[in-house]
Amino acid sequence: MGDLKHRLTVRLSDEHVDHLNEIANASGLKRNEVVRRALLGEEIPSAAERRDIQQILRVQKEQNRLGGLLKKALTEREEKASLRRTLAEIERNAAELRRLIGHIRGVS
Repeated sequence: MGDLKHRLTVRLSDEHVDHLNEIANASGLKRNEVVRRALLGEEIPSAAERRDIQQILRVQKEQNRLGGLLKKALTEREEKASLRRTLAEIERNAAELRRLIGHIRGVS
């Protein structure tokens, strides 16, 4: 974001402050970040977009965990049943990721 060394004081009406607060609350950003993004013409995410991204990150984290388990199982020559269970979990998570991405893209 660069060096944030300047502070500006701006006079706003009650309506402007209410609107700024609504945007900040809906996006989960602080008011100064909303103003900064608006000034730069950057996108301000909605609460739904932030929630969707958090869900994707959660599933992606789970995929990483399962990938580690699979790698461990393969290097330690685990039994086939354990490998099948891990692979089934990976496939379920991949399907969940596809569903979430489709939802975000409006395909669901």
